[in-house]
Amino acid sequence: MKRAWFLLAAGCAAAGPICAQAVETPEGFLGNLTPIMESIQRERGYALDYAHKGALPFEQWRQRGREAVERALSYAPKPVPLDLKVHRTEKRKGYELRAISFAGSAHYRIPAFLLVPESGRPPYPAVVAFHDHGAYFYFGKEKIVELDRQHASLTAYKETYYGGRSFASDLARRGFVVIVIDAFYWGERRVQYQDPPSGWRNAIAGLDPASTRYIDAVNRYLDERTADLIMQLSFNGINWIGIVNRDDRRSVDLLASLPFVDPKRIGCLGLSGGAFRSTYLAGMDSRIRAAVITGWMSTLPSTGHIPYSTHSDMYDAFGLHSVLDHPDVATLGAPECAILVQNCKRDRLFTRDGMAQAAAKIQNVYAKEGHPERFRAESYDAPHSFTVAMQEDAFAWLEKWLR
Repeated sequence: MKRAWFLLAAGCAAAGPICAQAVETPEGFLGNLTPIMESIQRERGYALDYAHKGALPFEQWRQRGREAVERALSYAPKPVPLDLKVHRTEKRKGYELRAISFAGSAHYRIPAFLLVPESGRPPYPAVVAFHDHGAYFYFGKEKIVELDRQHASLTAYKETYYGGRSFASDLARRGFVVIVIDAFYWGERRVQYQDPPSGWRNAIAGLDPASTRYIDAVNRYLDERTADLIMQLSFNGINWIGIVNRDDRRSVDLLASLPFVDPKRIGCLGLSGGAFRSTYLAGMDSRIRAAVITGWMSTLPSTGHIPYSTHSDMYDAFGLHSVLDHPDVATLGAPECAILVQNCKRDRLFTRDGMAQAAAKIQNVYAKEGHPERFRAESYDAPHSFTVAMQEDAFAWLEKWLR
């Protein structure tokens, strides 16, 4: 999220209050405008959520909701063959790493890591693993996969947010085929120039690419461009999350096409912006049978009561929230998709009430549809992160529902 690199630079232990739970205030960051916006939302409500299903059969309700999400995503490219290419393979402890690419659409290819376990017998269960947002764009898929040679900045980032682990690699060692793509605007798909503008040249002037300061400068520059990205996509009739979600569903297409993957046992998980992606994939793709949503599950209006900017560089399905709140997107996968929500008690990006209300809303759908055991929400005494203990719980959830 916005300004997350401050946490990286200082470290949570040194940052002190910045890692504390977000404090709710009556006005919020936008002062007197907050109660006006909230009043408008309360008057309108969420016309397509489960509470307004009425006598509509569940499957028809779900289809109506998914159609609303599709309209808001505003991106449905013409189908093209996957055209999978394997660029290199590397033997790792307990799995093989394949650097691959495949066609996301006729307009671009998607670079990815495919992790194939050495133990067990195919067909394997599989997971779409998402890297986070973090306002950290220089690396994407590398955030959650082991590397032979790792930049010092990335090492520090993994220590702060992942307990020093590369969870996609750990999943592969547990017998899952794992795919990790670079989301649009991250890693190999970040902004690059043939003729750099002066702002870019000034941002990195005199900095060694091997230094943490260089990575910080690039991330800061790219974070400042996200408003331009969102606006230019909008001018072209595209939504950022539309591309991101379509590419995530394309990742499921790829997994389902592999002869050593069981297409009926596919899950997804991610932290923060990756959790946001996990929500949309679970809600929009019926092939996802289990999902873990870590560090991004809240009612959206509640974030307006945080007294500092938090989500201004976030991808979102703008327009959707006239009919559905964020937790409602997750409920579109119920009850077939087993969902674990992991919240952090010291998360400064959300209020505790917002997180609790979102979890309760999802839980209600699973309970009323007769499968309360397929949803669980847990809170951890941690700042915004995916700790080792949280990872172990997430792995156990995926093993429970995908084995």
